[in-house]
Amino acid sequence: MASRPGHRTATAFEQYVTGRRGIVEGAVFFLETGDHLDEVLRVAEPCDVVIAPAAALAPPADPRTIGYDGSYMEPGDEITLDGRHTFELQDYIALPFLSVVGPTVVRQRSAAGIAAFLSDADTAWESGAFVGQLLSADVQLDSRDSFLAADSVGDSLVRIHVTRRGEYRDGPDGLLLGKVGEERADVESEAASREGRGRSFAGIVDPRVLEADLDDRPWFERYLAALDLLRLWGSAPERPAISGFGGHLVAALDEGGSYPAALSARAPFLVTGDGDEYVLVDRINRRRLRLTVDSARAAECLIATSDESEAAALLAIELGSRVSSVTPLVRELRDRFAAAGLDVTAMRRDGA
Repeated sequence: MASRPGHRTATAFEQYVTGRRGIVEGAVFFLETGDHLDEVLRVAEPCDVVIAPAAALAPPADPRTIGYDGSYMEPGDEITLDGRHTFELQDYIALPFLSVVGPTVVRQRSAAGIAAFLSDADTAWESGAFVGQLLSADVQLDSRDSFLAADSVGDSLVRIHVTRRGEYRDGPDGLLLGKVGEERADVESEAASREGRGRSFAGIVDPRVLEADLDDRPWFERYLAALDLLRLWGSAPERPAISGFGGHLVAALDEGGSYPAALSARAPFLVTGDGDEYVLVDRINRRRLRLTVDSARAAECLIATSDESEAAALLAIELGSRVSSVTPLVRELRDRFAAAGLDVTAMRRDGA
């Protein structure tokens, strides 16, 4: 088990990398150089974390600071935090050709990198084939949460990248939030007024263009959730197949109509490796249930319809059976889920 200081370092860096709110209590500042350390510490609040070059941290160290050695600017750079946590920085475009050998941060870095990431997501959605390196537990995707709808709860400052020129940005390629010397309230006001997807990539793509690209992919949040699921699931199948990515067991779900093209990112995932055994995984409640293929079909129907009667009707069409003959299977499966604390029909689909 990591020590408490080690845990604080790892979680603060994760919040800085991903832009995910609430991993640590406050905001996380990352300084490219130590030139602006005093001014950053002036505006940092007691619960904030300031990551700065170790050489700039003169004793006694401010308890809000974490020192780092190395460089964190170009692909291939390595950074070591607190002398114990080392991360390699890589370019997303090169990711399919890399061997992941340790903790690695993957950054898009350019409009081409963003386009490659979206293209790989399209491939996963249409064919079920994921970029294998993205499924490694050692890989963190830079600015991941900038692909998601903004969370209006809490402080608008999640992370602040401080450039060597003294700019405050939302990530290394992100929106300009202010400059060193400005008051925190002014930086917070700018951040609050510029919420939205793509803010962390404003330096390389127009956020409005990225917003439109994401609107064209209503399943994108579920794609990110699927990556998280497979990345952190130690016993995931070597070649995972996820229901909805590349198709379904129940053919009607691929035909559109009244059934959702994209489920909520919070809905359970149905995962298989060889097609003989299926696992229903609820990321929210951290529950897993093993299913036969017949039960897996019923689970797809329950998740897609959020209604027991609709699910039975859909399953009957798929199997060419009477509704009355499949209703017991659907009801038994729902009862089994409920006993495990997993109510698939309570997971409302996107747009419902």
